[in-house]
Amino acid sequence: MRLGLKADNLLERVADWFNLAPQPLAHAFFGMMASRTLMAGVRLGVYAALAEGPASAETLAERLKLSPEGTRTLLEALVACEAVERQRGGRYRLAPRAKRWLDPHSPKYVGAFLEFNYSQWDWWTGLEGVVRSGEAVDIHQFAPADPRWRDYIHAMHQLARLAAPEVAAAIPLPRGAKSLLDLGGAHGWYAAELCLRHRGLKATVLDLEGSARVGRDIITSAGLSHLVTHREGDILTAELGGPYDAVLLFQVMHHLSPAQNVALLRRVRGALGSKGTLAVLEYLREDIDDPASSAPLIGLHYFLTSGAAAYTPAEVEGFLDDAGFRIAQSRPIRHLPLQTLLLARPE
Repeated sequence: MRLGLKADNLLERVADWFNLAPQPLAHAFFGMMASRTLMAGVRLGVYAALAEGPASAETLAERLKLSPEGTRTLLEALVACEAVERQRGGRYRLAPRAKRWLDPHSPKYVGAFLEFNYSQWDWWTGLEGVVRSGEAVDIHQFAPADPRWRDYIHAMHQLARLAAPEVAAAIPLPRGAKSLLDLGGAHGWYAAELCLRHRGLKATVLDLEGSARVGRDIITSAGLSHLVTHREGDILTAELGGPYDAVLLFQVMHHLSPAQNVALLRRVRGALGSKGTLAVLEYLREDIDDPASSAPLIGLHYFLTSGAAAYTPAEVEGFLDDAGFRIAQSRPIRHLPLQTLLLARPE
């Protein structure tokens, strides 16, 4: 059996080399199936159930009120996705490498992000219309009470938990720093991490009402509302206040046009203290001609959801330069692949 599998894989590689098999079909069909399979594992409670211990398909089906046949078929698909492992005796368990991400009790759990993909799936079904019209979904214009805000912000919070210690450690603040402004910071987790590292530092998160509502709940549940407060407003028009010892602009630029970015950065410069630091966390588009690069797909996602784009390092440097900033440091973030942290100061 093992030799047969190796032979099949070799045949697949040979077919790929000689363009004998339709690769676009493989990307569309198998990519779709893998994505929805992993999403279903969260929504149907499979990961949470297996986190309690290995179980057979029949046991899981009874516990989760699913059909035995459907449960077994889904589990086998999750095995193919390397999220679940098959054991002797017909039982299944979370794969060891996946457990840290799929066990709801893990501090690195990303189930909320997988759940958020149901909303993103819906947005992508409208891709053709967006390409035709040029009018994006604009995910930041939902009504404040729209439940998609909760899915969105909790998904971003789970990603932030992975990287916040690394990011906060890389942002130098002056001794005795007291005030921090987090623009579009939603969950406020990066700001909270900085406040925990710097005694006496307090942070304000400025974001849209729907985002601020969810972020305020996250911070309150963590017992950090004495350090981080949320203020509702549009970062493009709201009064920023200041002066601040630092301003965070994390994963915001790709939602804005070049003119909006420069205008916002000029206002940030006016809100920063003379020795203040601007920290920008952003996906920067590089190696777009590399056929293995994910940059074009991420750029399309940004266009779909906000009508903007993934910018190159040179473009972002240009925005900062036009607003009177100079980049002091740039570094990739290990815990958030494809994200770069830029530290800039007023010239």
